[in-house]
Amino acid sequence: SPGVTKPGDAAALAEARAAGVVVVQSTRAGSGRVFPTTKLGEVGFIPADNLTPQKARILLALALTVSSDPAEITRIFATY
Repeated sequence: SPGVTKPGDAAALAEARAAGVVVVQSTRAGSGRVFPTTKLGEVGFIPADNLTPQKARILLALALTVSSDPAEITRIFATY
């Protein structure tokens, strides 16, 4: 279903996050938002809110030129 990470993908992304990789979750659904949730926070994923995956990738690339701190990147995503 749209906006849901498959179990195998979720495990791989959680492993990447545990290794220090910044992970932003967005959706390819035609509309909708990825909100901050307890589950996302527990694994350290940053919600893309209403950004498409393409726009989230660009914003993440720009954010990483400023900081690699997940809290700062989360703030950037919440702002833009």
